[in-house]
Amino acid sequence: MLNRTKLLVMLSVSLLFAACSSQNSTIINITNPTDLDLKDALIETPIDTKLQNISLVSDGEEIPFQLFDEEGKQILKFVTDLNSNQKKEIRLEETISSKSKEFKSRTYAELSMKTNNVYFEKRFRGNKFENVTYLKVPAIHTDHDALFKYEGPGWESEKVGYRFYLDWRNATDIFGKKKNQLILDQVGTHDTVAKDDSYHSMQKWGMDIFKVGSSLGIGSIGMWANDKVNMVSKTDSVICSIPYTGPIEAKVNTKYYGWQVGDNKYDLNSSFSITAGSRLTKCELQISKDAENIVTGLAKFKGTELIKSNFKTGWNYLALYGNQTLVDENDKLGIVVFYNSDQLIELLEDDLSFIVKLKPYNGKVTYYFAAAWEQEENGIKNIDKFKKYLEETLITLNNPVIVEIK
Repeated sequence: MLNRTKLLVMLSVSLLFAACSSQNSTIINITNPTDLDLKDALIETPIDTKLQNISLVSDGEEIPFQLFDEEGKQILKFVTDLNSNQKKEIRLEETISSKSKEFKSRTYAELSMKTNNVYFEKRFRGNKFENVTYLKVPAIHTDHDALFKYEGPGWESEKVGYRFYLDWRNATDIFGKKKNQLILDQVGTHDTVAKDDSYHSMQKWGMDIFKVGSSLGIGSIGMWANDKVNMVSKTDSVICSIPYTGPIEAKVNTKYYGWQVGDNKYDLNSSFSITAGSRLTKCELQISKDAENIVTGLAKFKGTELIKSNFKTGWNYLALYGNQTLVDENDKLGIVVFYNSDQLIELLEDDLSFIVKLKPYNGKVTYYFAAAWEQEENGIKNIDKFKKYLEETLITLNNPVIVEIK
């Protein structure tokens, strides 16, 4: 079972006392190549797999981090603030004597469900949701059967939360926040009856602000075939897991076996992740066979302005801003998909969505999506600020922080 939002994540780090002299010291030099001041810039780098009890020090202070095992490599991730064109030195220490230290979680992911296996009259029964880290979705599960808290997995930073429907709809939705804090462990905890959905009404923390319907919502996954979008609706089986949640990054993984598209079937792995201080969800997909395309996109709404980037290479964006929330007709929201032009086949649209059609390379596709609600604390309040956010994010995607290890 996962700990809840206010859990302080335990990571093995060193106390900086004289008695704890270090065996090894590694210098991580990072450089901001842009003219922008960067807040919570994500830094990731492989480090020696033999390193154990470590601490990370910036400007004389220990800073939070997470370690990940990826394809036999040990990956270090942390966030830091950087002024324009700044160079910063981070010291990675390994110590003989170590003691655990607590880092506050700044990201969170969960899959919360009823675990008592009581099902009748097309509903899962029970008065309690419990967090699980791995689940093969029951074959009888469908929409609105009260199996999951808010209908599927959720993930968040302090700025924004997201969820997707873990059923035949498989579309992504937005939790707008009024405060910069983690809230998903509080959302829908008492909504144990099928039609309970407290998060569709304004709460102290905010609410589900987006109407997805049968569209691509925000960054949902599909395939263009037979002149239409085919969502990940018909599958042989689905497995969903929460590999980690912590001070720097949280992630939701989902494996779809036998995704039916026309006469073909595909196996699809998806990974949705979010990092501390960011509103971006990173989407990493791996599809089997020779899939010709993957599509994602944004739901269409009247009263919105379509915004496109002008770059011909590198990362680009497709965005909408305007009256597109469930709050009221004057409430403003910005939504965006960032895609790499190297994978772009074309931009198109249907009656429900603006569509980004992408070409998998070696079966892989990567894109990002993000939402910015005007009622956020110290958030993006108008279209000009939203456009500024789009352009600055584009600059950072196309000019990542430079990392060198000595």
